[in-house]
Amino acid sequence: KREFKEEILKFGGKPLDKTHLPLHARGMDAIRNSFYTLGQGFKVCIEVVLIASDLGALNIGEDVIAVAGTDRGSDTAIVAKACKTSDIFSRDKSKRLEIREILAMPLKKMWW
Repeated sequence: KREFKEEILKFGGKPLDKTHLPLHARGMDAIRNSFYTLGQGFKVCIEVVLIASDLGALNIGEDVIAVAGTDRGSDTAIVAKACKTSDIFSRDKSKRLEIREILAMPLKKMWW
C-alpha cells in the first residue's frame, strides 16, 4: 500500500515490491519446512534477508536484523549474515547463510 511505502521512506528505508519468494521455489520445500519448525516468523525473517540480498538492498556478508511475525504482529527477530538465495549452501563458507543470533521467538508457534 502507498501509505506503507511512504512510512518506510520517511524512516530512511527502501521499500521493495514485486518481489519473489525464494523459499517457495521448486526444490525448496525441505528447507522452507525446516525453517517453519522454528515458527512462521522465523521462516519469514530468513526469506526477508534472502529477498533483500537478492535485490541488492543489503551488503552481502554484513550482519542484519530481520523482524517478522504473523497477522497479529511481529514476534520474531534474528541477526543474520546477508546472503543471496543461491548461496545458502555455497561451497564457499564465507557466502553461506548464517543465523548469528535469535533475538526473539515465541514459545507457542503459529502453523499454516
